[in-house]
Amino acid sequence: MDIKQFVDESLTQILQGITAAQKRNGGQHIAAEAYISPGGNLINGGTSGIFTIVDFDISVVTTATDRGDSIRVSSIEMTGGPEKQAQSASRVKFSIHVRLPEGGRAPTDPSSTSAISEYDPFDDGVHS
Repeated sequence: MDIKQFVDESLTQILQGITAAQKRNGGQHIAAEAYISPGGNLINGGTSGIFTIVDFDISVVTTATDRGDSIRVSSIEMTGGPEKQAQSASRVKFSIHVRLPEGGRAPTDPSSTSAISEYDPFDDGVHS
């Protein structure tokens, strides 16, 4: 798999997974509106939405053959034939910010029946 396809598929599947989870029961809490303090994995983009950083650390192999050069995500491949080839392994690290699909809205009324108003930090779920 080449790097372009790997990054494309990875980011697409991450966003599709978030969107699918948001459609399930309780999914409104996934990537929900939040007040986010600086310094974490989430970035508050104001009216642009909530962002996260996706870090990539990819092992790549460059291959030089009689037919040309290529750079691909590292994998083990067995090939036969008379073709001559030379390989060199490297690492590629980069990060990309991704806007998360919008989840549920933050409650505006303290008497709201949201999960936040039902949350009791002293309830361990064992003792009633």
